[in-house]
Amino acid sequence: MDEKDKILVIGGYGTVGAIVSRQLALRYPSKIIVAGRNKLKAENFIQRKGLIAKAISLDIENERFENVNFSEIHTVVNCIETMNISFILECIQLNINYTEVGTSFMTHKRFYEISDYIDNADCLVIPSVGLVPGLSNIFAFNGAKQFSEVDEIHTYVMLGLGEAHGVDSIRWMLEKAASTFKIKTKEGSVAVKGFTRPKSTKLLNEQRERTFYLFDFSDQHTIPLIVNTEAIDTRIAFDSKVVTYLFSLLQKVGVSKWYKNLSPKGFKKILDLAQIGSEQFGLQTEIKGKDGLGTQWAMKYLATGKNEAMATATVTAYTAELMYLKKGQKGFKHIEEVCDFDELKAYLEKHNIRILNTNDHENDTVQPSRESGTYETSS
Repeated sequence: MDEKDKILVIGGYGTVGAIVSRQLALRYPSKIIVAGRNKLKAENFIQRKGLIAKAISLDIENERFENVNFSEIHTVVNCIETMNISFILECIQLNINYTEVGTSFMTHKRFYEISDYIDNADCLVIPSVGLVPGLSNIFAFNGAKQFSEVDEIHTYVMLGLGEAHGVDSIRWMLEKAASTFKIKTKEGSVAVKGFTRPKSTKLLNEQRERTFYLFDFSDQHTIPLIVNTEAIDTRIAFDSKVVTYLFSLLQKVGVSKWYKNLSPKGFKKILDLAQIGSEQFGLQTEIKGKDGLGTQWAMKYLATGKNEAMATATVTAYTAELMYLKKGQKGFKHIEEVCDFDELKAYLEKHNIRILNTNDHENDTVQPSRESGTYETSS
């Protein structure tokens, strides 16, 4: 029997998957299998990057698994989004660890349908890893530990338009921009639309406020499964304030069908030609609540760097390593339940992703005030 020591990366030559494959292959030479529908593309990627890895053809959407030698697989990292659950069930049956980059709540929910099956297996399954959801959930979970009672959680995502985004991520962005979804508020569950309800805030590493708009990131649906909070939402902005406002304007005047009808490939060409914006991204999560004495205050975490895909892939690679190194965890877990925050922070910083929070921000004279969400600064 083959030694069960390989990491299979599905979509391993795509925008995010290529970074995951490379990071893991550099740390574990000859242990990585790069998989996708086109074996030739996988082989070319491996050769181009100079990696010691194996390429195979795998199409999980159409359930073509015949090229996978499951007896050698220790951990699977899925970097494509699919609702198909057959491959996951195969992994669970064979006690193979499984994680995936899932951006929608629909993909996350399908794990709950088989959670009992997962918990009875001898493997670890972690859905929805990456930046948002993923790192944003970790920020919320760790921040909530500082409070005896959490009132609100607000996440702000700033994306750089200058980054080379994949067609699939652009397609997802356009679809979500036109979507209607529900958020948890202090008045109850409320139906909202993407790119509405503007809110201005300042990222910890910036001097000026930006305006962010509601967007259907799945972390605002998954965080309440772990953290008890009265209200939660996630907002988006682009590094170009003009483009951010344009999206909100198109939503306001009722041309949301424009998003659905626009070709993702065409939109990608526009971005590539226009060279708008930078590669800089920012992810900030703010937790508001009360301490043991009933004092209201707020805690903020920020992740910032260049290339959002790099950040998503790095969190994913960290999760894969966590599973591969056999830390004794098994069953159905959320990433925030199994990762060590300080260990992850160090891992991210090695890849030029900076983590700040309210306490260690360069202005260390900031102190929580008695009013929720405000700060007093010493002179």
